[in-house]
Amino acid sequence: MTNNHTTLIINKFGIIDPLEQFEILWIGGLVDYSLTNFTIILFLNLCLYSAFCIIYVKNYKILQNNQETYIYTAYHFIFDQCFNLIKNILWENLYIKNQQYFTIIFYLFCVILINNLVGLIPFSFTVTSSFIVTFFLACTHFIAINLVGITQWKWQFANLFLPTGVPLLITPFLSLIELVSYIARVFSLSIRLFANMMSGHALLKILIGFSWGLLISGKFIFFISAFPWLIVTLIMFMETLIGALQAYVFVVLTTIYINDILNMH
Repeated sequence: MTNNHTTLIINKFGIIDPLEQFEILWIGGLVDYSLTNFTIILFLNLCLYSAFCIIYVKNYKILQNNQETYIYTAYHFIFDQCFNLIKNILWENLYIKNQQYFTIIFYLFCVILINNLVGLIPFSFTVTSSFIVTFFLACTHFIAINLVGITQWKWQFANLFLPTGVPLLITPFLSLIELVSYIARVFSLSIRLFANMMSGHALLKILIGFSWGLLISGKFIFFISAFPWLIVTLIMFMETLIGALQAYVFVVLTTIYINDILNMH
């Protein structure tokens, strides 16, 4: 009787697993490639980013030609703000004259931002809630940065792990600690983004399930359920800000790591 009663309560309030939204579901196959909700949303996000860039460049060419058909919309304003944001990040954290890393940093920021925000759309999938994705982004950039450093500094690159003014006896131990902390940057970058996206979306799922349970439980609790829905709205707004903030933090730390290698800090 207790088990049946518990089942009725769970069904009545619509309580479901908040981590269910992060499951990768197999949808079909294309030749030797499996189609899942993860791959489809990732492909659509990349198409969305490409469309944004094409539209912006097309309107920019119209502006350069002084044509009257140019329309400056909120979309162009947001794109310009992202452009200026990345430019300021590079000038403040990457102390080199030629900002040749602007393109890859801007692309990295936009991809993370779009994946974070698209995950807030109902029935979508948050690509950055998967650790393998965030680890791939962090690891590939980390490897590329170190290859650039090795190419530039050759054997002097090892000085990055050799603290100056340290007694020779403890140098191996400190070098090992420096190496471990240096490699840990990859995990700190990936785990920070992955954990924030997963925890925020799980919290949203719990609050929405709780609010929906109150809403369908009876007329008297209908007014009480308005308060959780207000909290859900505020949390949704906060998650939007967190999605943008995490993309910003990821890019800032990446530029700092690039600067450390290029200037051997």
